[in-house]
Amino acid sequence: MKTLKKVAAVLAASMALNAVAFTGAFSASAEEDVTVIGTASLKGQMGTYGYWGEDNTGNSEDLTNKPVQITNEDKQYTASWEITGDGTGSIEFLMLEFDTNDDHFITKDTYPDLAITIDSVKVDGNEVDYKMSDNAVDYKYYANDTGTTRAYLLNTWNASGRKVTDISAETAVAQSVEVTFSVANVYAALPYGDLNEDGIVDTIDLLELALDVAQKGAGMGSSFDERKTKLADLDGNDTLDSMDIYYLLLHIAQSGAGITVDPFPVTVK
Repeated sequence: MKTLKKVAAVLAASMALNAVAFTGAFSASAEEDVTVIGTASLKGQMGTYGYWGEDNTGNSEDLTNKPVQITNEDKQYTASWEITGDGTGSIEFLMLEFDTNDDHFITKDTYPDLAITIDSVKVDGNEVDYKMSDNAVDYKYYANDTGTTRAYLLNTWNASGRKVTDISAETAVAQSVEVTFSVANVYAALPYGDLNEDGIVDTIDLLELALDVAQKGAGMGSSFDERKTKLADLDGNDTLDSMDIYYLLLHIAQSGAGITVDPFPVTVK
């Protein structure tokens, strides 16, 4: 009876909320058609040459950035810079950054098994000695409400707390820098909370979960299949209970109020 009373209380509260569309955490899965999920660009500073992102005031006019589109598939890519003028005798900072134009950030919060490997580096068309260090990639870099993945090649400034010297700071560049890299496991996390997988986390999902928990509390079996059970297990304890109802209700309430939505515990690594 206690379980049923809790369920009734939750349902009473939830029915007072409007259904809330939620599309900010899910993107194309590995089984879907190939989709562009973002871009990868070289960013950094070498002598008087610099590029820090589109429309950044620190960008040099004599440097042409050539980004590459990233898709939701395991694939190898190449991003590059081309420069004009006198060239430079040094590189101060160089990284490969993965950006998006929406909230589907290319981070391990969106793609839990994301793997970035830098395969080779060429300067002026010639391959240079390069070995990727273990701490070269920051898979969860957040700034200004935006998440990215950063793969550092040279980070003498200790940005993001990662000092990386995988290429020499004394590398001279006259024409170009070219980085070839591989991206793997670009599939989104499960759409937790969206039990009917209609792209919306709302009171319909809450009702399904509450009824299933109530049924089990009354000694009846669960009506959920394995996948729906996984989507509903919001605290990741392999049991559907009142805590999962609480987390789903909180999510819907926060979304409806237009405030920052707390991540489900199961998604927090």
